[in-house]
Amino acid sequence: MANYKSAISKVLLTEGGYVNDPDDNGGETYRGIARKFWANWSGWVIIDICKKDPKNFPKNLNTNPTLNELIIGFYKINFWDKVGGDAIKDQNIAYVLVDTAVLEGIKPAVKREQGICGMAQNGIIDQYLVGKLNSMA
Repeated sequence: MANYKSAISKVLLTEGGYVNDPDDNGGETYRGIARKFWANWSGWVIIDICKKDPKNFPKNLNTNPTLNELIIGFYKINFWDKVGGDAIKDQNIAYVLVDTAVLEGIKPAVKREQGICGMAQNGIIDQYLVGKLNSMA
């Protein structure tokens, strides 16, 4: 089966660090998690505490082990689990699926995979799709 930590480490390479761009729809964002869209994510509490040390902010975010674990958990619960990552055999297929889900959303990512498999595109991950994906591995 595909390995979550391996897949998410690749996803996080493109998600960047801390940004607070007023022209960005997400506004304040850390590692791809936008406060505007994920206001209840518990990592924001740590980020707000780290801001109180302006001399070291945002560098101090990168070395906070609790924050890094929250990021790993966030992507697992909100993306990997929702695309059925643990049931997919091929690491690359699982990575592409979760990366697409992070970039475009769960339904569009699943629809894309359904289209590749020649299935009706309803955006719902099910055992039939997982079986098709696993047969491609």
